[in-house]
Amino acid sequence: MTWSTRRKATMTVCPAVLLLPCLIVFTPGAALAQDAEPFLSLGETRELHSTVLGEQRQIIVGLPAGYEGGDETYPVVYLLDGPSHFHHTTGTARFLARNGRMPDVIVVAIANTDRTRDMSPPVYSDAGPARSNAGGADDFLEFISAELKPFIDEHYRTRPYAILIGHSLGGLFANHALVHRPDVFNAYISISPSLWWDEQRLVAQADSAFDDAEDLVGDFYMTMGNEGGAMLGGALKFAGILEAKAPDDFRWEFKLMEEESHGSVPHRSTYYGLEKIFDGWNLHDPIGLYVAGGLEAIDRHFARASARFGYEMTPSTRTLGPIGGRALEDGNAADAEVIFSRLIERDPNLAPAHNGLAEAHALMGHRDLAIEHYQHALRIDPRNGPARDKLTEYGVDLTDYPEIVDVPISVLQSYVGTYVVPDDPDEVLRFLLDGEELAVELEGRTYELYATSMTRFKVAVVPVYVTFSSDEDGNVTGVVIDQAGEKIEATRVN
Repeated sequence: MTWSTRRKATMTVCPAVLLLPCLIVFTPGAALAQDAEPFLSLGETRELHSTVLGEQRQIIVGLPAGYEGGDETYPVVYLLDGPSHFHHTTGTARFLARNGRMPDVIVVAIANTDRTRDMSPPVYSDAGPARSNAGGADDFLEFISAELKPFIDEHYRTRPYAILIGHSLGGLFANHALVHRPDVFNAYISISPSLWWDEQRLVAQADSAFDDAEDLVGDFYMTMGNEGGAMLGGALKFAGILEAKAPDDFRWEFKLMEEESHGSVPHRSTYYGLEKIFDGWNLHDPIGLYVAGGLEAIDRHFARASARFGYEMTPSTRTLGPIGGRALEDGNAADAEVIFSRLIERDPNLAPAHNGLAEAHALMGHRDLAIEHYQHALRIDPRNGPARDKLTEYGVDLTDYPEIVDVPISVLQSYVGTYVVPDDPDEVLRFLLDGEELAVELEGRTYELYATSMTRFKVAVVPVYVTFSSDEDGNVTGVVIDQAGEKIEATRVN
């Protein structure tokens, strides 16, 4: 994770340690953009007692970076065979989220005690060897539904959207949950499910279950590696039932991955499954949709997504910013006013949004409102060139808006030190003096800061702000990094 720009450059960068969206304005009415770098930690191990199962159960919980310092809520991925798949699953989720393919998620990895017991439906057939410990899938599903999910909802900030991922017997369990308890999960990734189990009895049960599933809403993604026989046959039959009977609002796909073995298929399946499940979560061509259907089309897209994912979804800064810029380019001041007002409502200290709203008011002939927002943008960022130039054109006296805030060298020296993000000790910021200016060092590169007040500074090349905090004795204890209204804290360690 690096900043890929030179100091004092004007191109877009995203300081990885800050972890949150970056913003840049190319012109007074230009688009805003972001490049997120979310991070899932290695996880924390917890235990809970299951009354249903009569035993202690262990889970590993992976939280997004910035979780402790924020108030965001997250969908939850419940991962079977948890310790075996935790790292590649959290890594995949991180990659997809960073590239706007899915939201950040909480990953709950469930460790096994008796895998065959928990993940297998009862055996009714006389064929094959006896399995005295088999058949506990319904109890295990009740444990997840009645005990584990409430535990996670109580102790973590969750959204009402849950995904189940299972491989092999875990895949069989995922199909079993869909057929018998479709109320427990919103989406499923079933990887090489062992549908041969009990002479494919679950396939027959699915055929009947989908006769009465006209109201079913959700997502189901099933894969199979280079496995033949009853393993493949069961999956093909299950897919055939979905093809014939799945309702329109139930999205599903079956993908045969012949180049993957039974052991290697989980990684790719998880990637493609999460991508498919969250198809429609984000808008990959916001400007195209805006040009085709206007702002109403954008709002309809997120209304549909909200209905599918079960919680309110609104367009991000990354989505709204470019649309606002395009509206200004097209001279559509009314749309631009709505868009930039929404951004300011989220973050009143987003200087580029004030620039955009000011330009919209200027197009509508609202001179006083344009001046007001340019002034606000300049108070937020004293070196906001577009706002300063426009106010000069309007003949506004800028005496009360000095471009340079003079911070005594002794104050700057008090900020020098090393600061660590508590959620990830590897993320380190080093503040130092570069001559008589404060700078921050990240991964061997140094970036200039300039003051907007005695305690608040802006990274020169991006709209990222840092505010230093002190204790009652005046000792500097930490720094708050602010990007697009989202904040993450770093603690001083020396």
